[in-house]
Amino acid sequence: MKDFGVVGVIEAVLLIALFAIILSTFQIVYVPQIMKDREANHMDDVANQFYQMKFVLDLFTAGKINSSVSIPVTLGSREIPYLITSPSSGEIYIVENIFTLKVNDSLGQHNITIGGIRYDANNVYYERQSYCIEGGAIILEQPFTETLRISPDLRCVLKGSSLEIHLTLVNIAGYGGRIRASGYDTTYVRINYSTATSYNFYGVKGIVVKTSHPNAWHSFLNATINRTAARITKGKDHVKIEPEYGYTIDLYLDVVKVYAQIGLGWIGGVQ
Repeated sequence: MKDFGVVGVIEAVLLIALFAIILSTFQIVYVPQIMKDREANHMDDVANQFYQMKFVLDLFTAGKINSSVSIPVTLGSREIPYLITSPSSGEIYIVENIFTLKVNDSLGQHNITIGGIRYDANNVYYERQSYCIEGGAIILEQPFTETLRISPDLRCVLKGSSLEIHLTLVNIAGYGGRIRASGYDTTYVRINYSTATSYNFYGVKGIVVKTSHPNAWHSFLNATINRTAARITKGKDHVKIEPEYGYTIDLYLDVVKVYAQIGLGWIGGVQ
């Protein structure tokens, strides 16, 4: 009987050890992949939510609609219960002076500075990413790379030796002190149309796009603007557009200003 008791204890210890090995393998191998997939799916959700935001901004820009719309933004993804996992938080905030357009024409230099919206994902298992709306474009920022995912409203028309550039910029300004949210839950970005201002610049000698994403803007402008009539160069924090010899550039610029609040609830009174 004593031998049977020892055998039973050994079997129990072996079963516990086997269970521990299986649990450890699942925790080390499979749980990180599960969490990576969760964070990747969350980034897809954020991308779609920023695309919705861009759609609303385009409606306001095209129709000059005096209205307001709320867009949900999922800030982060939580841990899996009963397993050893880490949640990933996110932060969304309005950035003043995110983008500056410098235009040099016969009357001198004109500077137009605008604000935008940025979201930073503090991913633990998936690569960290940021989405940014600046100048009406959506830019995805990843470690060592940046990509312009959705372009701003820009058109180029070459008429003989004159290159016409039609550009619409969106200026996002914070309102009521509601300019930031962070955590794991869903927040809201409420956008309200304000004003639209038009500028015409003739005989432009140079246009400088000052941005923290020069690679993304350079790739876009290089592929969009007629390279026969314009020369496009990139610097550390800017992209420059200059007319080629024998050509002129006229810039027709619209700047649409919208107010944005981040968070639950709404502080009215925006004009």
